[in-house]
Amino acid sequence: MEKVGLIGLGTIGTYFTDRLLKDGYPLTVYDLDAERVRQAVEKGARAANSPGDAASQSDIILLALPGSGPVEAVMNGDDGVLNRLRPGQLVIDTGTSRPATDIHFERLAREKGAGFLDAPITFRGAKGLIMMVGGDEAEFAKGRRVLECLSYKLKHVGAIGQGQVLKLINQMILANLLAAYCEAFEMSVKLGVDTRLLRDFLEFDVPEHLYNDEFTGAGQLSLHYKDLLYLMEIAHDCGANIPISGFVHEIFKATKPYGQPNWMQPGIVTYWRRLNQTER
Repeated sequence: MEKVGLIGLGTIGTYFTDRLLKDGYPLTVYDLDAERVRQAVEKGARAANSPGDAASQSDIILLALPGSGPVEAVMNGDDGVLNRLRPGQLVIDTGTSRPATDIHFERLAREKGAGFLDAPITFRGAKGLIMMVGGDEAEFAKGRRVLECLSYKLKHVGAIGQGQVLKLINQMILANLLAAYCEAFEMSVKLGVDTRLLRDFLEFDVPEHLYNDEFTGAGQLSLHYKDLLYLMEIAHDCGANIPISGFVHEIFKATKPYGQPNWMQPGIVTYWRRLNQTER
């Protein structure tokens, strides 16, 4: 069974830890937060003292990090992953990064005889994770068993970076749908319509958070805003016109300073509440 290194023990990294240990994988973990590492060690993982140390003890290195900046930080440097990579190893970026970031590190990993995949994730409620994988097919085959442990649906979608492209389109759709639901919800409030009719009678998938005003979570609003920034960048690079997504990106930007750092995405409803003076 492959030895796995996991760098990043936030919400997703903790989920990965539980799944990997349950399936019996030898697991080495690293995170800047010593308490998160301690909790993973209590479950049966082994602690590493740097990203490079985690890489040196592993066959497959999973990055569960919140964007391109943190990926660059753990890959580079004297104690980084790249400095310890050896032929035959495989690095998998499971966070949402710029496609160009993973293309860059795939090239550097290949120069060392190692592989690199992008495998960003999206949650589908109780079902679990969908993973969309970009990279060399042989490297995908090498990492498939570990990735199947982490997800309920897994697909190789193309060359390196294409997993990230599909994830950003996923984020585009989710953000635009959420904005439409929030706008309709607050118009219903303004007109005195029973907002429960949107879900219970018209059968729209309006987020429950809009009804209970509970927006706290793991900071997904900030992360989704970051993902929309990456989306705007690749749209600019390829010449795609995405005016709806551009406006929704601005709504996320306008909401972020007003919300708490750990707000979930439905918190963008407060944008319409300020506009319509329906704040409550």
